[in-house]
Amino acid sequence: MTMATVITSAALAPAHGSGSSGSSIGHAAAAGRACLEQAGLSAADVDVLINVGVYRDSNIVEPSVAALIQKSIGINLDYLRSPDRRAAFSFDLMNGACGVLNAVQAAGALLSTGGARRVMVVCADTHPSTDPSRAGTTAFPYASTGAALLLEHTGDALGFGRVHHRSLPGGHGVNGYLPLPDVGADGRNSIVVDRDDDVLDRMLALAVDSVHTVLNAEDGAHGTDDAGRAHVALDRTLLVTSQPSPAFAARLAKRLGLASDAAVTVEGVHGDPHTSALVHGYRQALDTGRLAGHDRVLFLTVGAGLTSAASLYRLPDTGDGTAR
Repeated sequence: MTMATVITSAALAPAHGSGSSGSSIGHAAAAGRACLEQAGLSAADVDVLINVGVYRDSNIVEPSVAALIQKSIGINLDYLRSPDRRAAFSFDLMNGACGVLNAVQAAGALLSTGGARRVMVVCADTHPSTDPSRAGTTAFPYASTGAALLLEHTGDALGFGRVHHRSLPGGHGVNGYLPLPDVGADGRNSIVVDRDDDVLDRMLALAVDSVHTVLNAEDGAHGTDDAGRAHVALDRTLLVTSQPSPAFAARLAKRLGLASDAAVTVEGVHGDPHTSALVHGYRQALDTGRLAGHDRVLFLTVGAGLTSAASLYRLPDTGDGTAR
């Protein structure tokens, strides 16, 4: 039987228009609880939690941030006393903007083997000071925000396809680090993020190449253009991408010869949503009805490395794109 990983629910934190504490752990936990509420499930229904956030409160290294988020949501904290005695597991998986699709890969393996019934992926970033005013700035371009996906398996081919990866040689493009000799006693509240001057152009070129690669692999080539590149079909496909700049999605659509609204530009977020970008874009598409008229979503992320990850998501016929 063909099986695929599908999105049961998707949620954001802080909720639109609400205040923010600036805590990445708080954002991730709030989004996770909202995911469960949307799905009509409880914390006991989650078997695995994967955290892909990179920039965290007070630059925490240990314990695992995933474990702290699991505790905050209340996911099977005492499995010996739970009715079915199922233990829940959590872990961090960090690969920058591409982390959420890496987590989808890991979740697919766990779900397909029966090692889990449901996997929750949480993604949240913040300035380590947890001061929201220091996020989304020149010094720290990332938003103080979070998101969550609840994933399950279905008995058909709908849902996520293969996750395709690409990379470019050369510099990393973006570096986030803590210069210990310089920050002194303020290390808990400090971070440095450097971006190469040409990183957005390099990211855009990698994104275009990644779109052609994934669609050629999934759909097959449809002839070639004058440069020898394969034509690919994007009919009835909505692009949901990472958002390293406010214009990135529109620029990508233009480079692909598509209308500017063929790719979702995330709104209402101050700064680059980073690891949460795909969930923000997907949730925005749901809320605005933009999934109507589309058969699939192409999820695409480009981040430091430079690396990219992309996957075609075939939409379930539920009217809202989710499995419920």
